[in-house]
This record gives sequence, structure tokens and C-alpha cells, in this order.
Amino acid sequence: MDTVALTARLRQALQSVLDPEIGESIVDLGLVERIDAAPGEQRLSVVLVPTSATCPMSDLLIEDATAAAEQALPGGWVADVTLDFSLPWSPARMSPALQQRFGWSADAD
Repeated sequence: MDTVALTARLRQALQSVLDPEIGESIVDLGLVERIDAAPGEQRLSVVLVPTSATCPMSDLLIEDATAAAEQALPGGWVADVTLDFSLPWSPARMSPALQQRFGWSADAD
């Protein structure tokens, strides 16, 4: 499987992972910063952005995202999911549909 297809497959799997506090998809919330594939190592790296610098559910978020990723990956591949607390999250990262549902607009920023 090529890395583009593998990355798309992983992003789809992460769509089912819900933020434990908000109850919304981590993809729709804009928590998925980056997905990098290292085919030679059969390793996929996922970098997530926490919604706050003191994210109390960070361990559970990593566990859930790792479990979803490992189910989506072909045998022999490993998922490495991390949170980057140096990256800022804001509602502007949310999908347009989620922004609308939450009543947030770019004008409010």
C-alpha cells in the first residue's frame, strides 16, 4: 500500500476517535496536526494538538488514537501517536461543520 493511501486510511480511522472531554471527532476538532509515514521502517507517526496546555485526558487521547491507527494499519506497521503541547489549538482548526454546530465563526476570533 502506498503512503498516500495509507495516510488517507489512517485519517479515516482517526475520524472515529472522539475527544474524551468534548465527545467530537479528533479530526473534526482539528487535533490531527500531521501524519508522516516511514515506509522503510513500517512506521506511521501521528502528531496531535491538545485543546489545552493542561489537557487532563492526554493519555486516553493517545491510547484511543493509537488503537484506531493500529487497527487501520497493515500487519507489521507500528503507529507512534504523540501530543505536541507547543502547538496552539483554536476553534479555527475545527471543521466548518463543527464550527457551525458550536456556533463559532471566524469573525468571533
